[in-house]
Amino acid sequence: MTARSGFVALAGRPNVGKSTLVNAMVGRKVAIVSDKPQTTRRAIRGVVTKPEQFQLVLTDLPGVQRPRDALTQRMQRRVETELAESDAALLVLNGEQGVGGPGDRFIAEALAGAKVPVVIAVNKVDAIRRDPTVAALQAADDLGLDAEVFPISARTGGGVGELTEHLAGLLPEGPFYFPPEEVSDQPERVMLAE
Repeated sequence: MTARSGFVALAGRPNVGKSTLVNAMVGRKVAIVSDKPQTTRRAIRGVVTKPEQFQLVLTDLPGVQRPRDALTQRMQRRVETELAESDAALLVLNGEQGVGGPGDRFIAEALAGAKVPVVIAVNKVDAIRRDPTVAALQAADDLGLDAEVFPISARTGGGVGELTEHLAGLLPEGPFYFPPEEVSDQPERVMLAE
């Protein structure tokens, strides 16, 4: 079996748990976690390696939203650039807040035009009951992206392994971009500064 490697861009509204998910997939804190919007201002890359099988380079994008000022316009351009350079995209939705609102639809439309396979993760399902979870999964499916939908909890790790394996299957065959022991492309001092 030939190894797979590539870049996966994580998109979603602010505070849906993208950074927590990157940390859960990597198995170590590489992205800052905060309940404050727009904490991630640069694309932080987490690296998930399963030796001789796959290497996912996760790009935790700044929270996608309609550009309203110079900062959000610049961050939106960064999002578009990262998507264009990715092999797949992961739309992270907050199941606890409800799925399918204008922000989620805006991001789904942007991803639909990205020309890469898209996967949807409905996060925070550990915080809601079964019926709201089913409704959130259905709303995610109704966003119009031809995408697999995964219920996950980035906080507890529930469903994260299955999601990681699925994403790895979407990557092209090829050599690893980073040594297997690396968990980020950011130096330690940059991760601390974030």
